[in-house]
Amino acid sequence: MIDSKTPYIVRAQPAGYIRPGQHSHNTGRRRPPNTKKHHRGGIYNLRLLLLILGLCGIGYYGYTICDQYLYQSYENWAFDQAIAGRTHVNFSDYVRERTPFGFLTPSKPGETTQSARVNSTPAPMQPRPAEGAILGRVEIARLNLAAVVREGVDAKVLSVAVGHVPSTAMPGQPGNFAIAAHRDTLFRVLKDIQQGDLVSFQAPSGTYTYKVVATKIVRPADVTVLRPDGGGLIPHSELVSNDGHSNKLLTMITCYPFYYVGSAPKRFIVEAELVGQPGAAQSPAKRLS
Repeated sequence: MIDSKTPYIVRAQPAGYIRPGQHSHNTGRRRPPNTKKHHRGGIYNLRLLLLILGLCGIGYYGYTICDQYLYQSYENWAFDQAIAGRTHVNFSDYVRERTPFGFLTPSKPGETTQSARVNSTPAPMQPRPAEGAILGRVEIARLNLAAVVREGVDAKVLSVAVGHVPSTAMPGQPGNFAIAAHRDTLFRVLKDIQQGDLVSFQAPSGTYTYKVVATKIVRPADVTVLRPDGGGLIPHSELVSNDGHSNKLLTMITCYPFYYVGSAPKRFIVEAELVGQPGAAQSPAKRLS
């Protein structure tokens, strides 16, 4: 045993001796669990989750934009080929002729037949087209709009094209030819539409030209704009031509306001009347002025 008077020497303690303050019931209090690492780990996981969700959102948005652009580009090209009388074109032809990746597709030129060329006379009344069928292309030259129009206004159609409201007339027929598209994609340009602008609709039977007469903002429940007379946007006296027949209208519909975040509460309506059609005499100058 070492003498207790020896400096800086601690007396040896018997086995099982516990120093004061180190009892088992004080151990947790004197040495708290390291919660700092757990706290940092939770923040890291949350940041990682938010980053992944953000990247997924950006990726989905990019996919929808690219899908719509590619669809419109291909369908516009295919429509031009059909008007030119070229039949049996497909996406491989588009890739080969319009992209630098043509070497990846087999060479198979489209067939051209005289019977496929467009007739200059208006087509007779035909049955209603099938849901999703391509009707033609709407163009507004001043606003650089050229978009394919398909039958129907469901989410699938409107995600890639302009949709035709099935309950309304077909282009060139008496009544109201109504089409719709999203305000944040194809019909965003309608925010700059002006009275007197010309809107053309190219169909296999020819091109129909409309002149913008009026615009209006309505509630979604207001479906009077789909009536044959357009819901009164154009005075009734102007809807009757010189020969006493009812004029033919085009109504374009999109959501409003254009930059509203979320589901827009109103609808923006553009109404135009037919001023030129295939096989008809040239419209009076006052209509096109």
